[in-house]
Amino acid sequence: MSMDSDELRRVILFQLNRNVVVFYKKYLSILEDISKDHQIMKDRIGTHLPEEFLDNIDYLNKEKYNYIRKKILDGGNEIYRELESSLNLLNFNIKEK
Repeated sequence: MSMDSDELRRVILFQLNRNVVVFYKKYLSILEDISKDHQIMKDRIGTHLPEEFLDNIDYLNKEKYNYIRKKILDGGNEIYRELESSLNLLNFNIKEK
């Protein structure tokens, strides 16, 4: 199979993007685990404390969860853009055997 430089660049970018997506999906999964653990703890102590107190100590509320989620996604997108930018600085020469 013969590829030109642009085709090779597209294949490399596709593979890089796939790996970046897998990486930040793992972080999103970790965030989901932390969120579930946080909710379990709130439920446990919620039976013994006033609702207002629970609201005050809720460090991982919906807004904070969404903020962290957005930061993870933004970070993954930034990594991909940087990789793409760096890759565009390279010239590929494909040698046939």
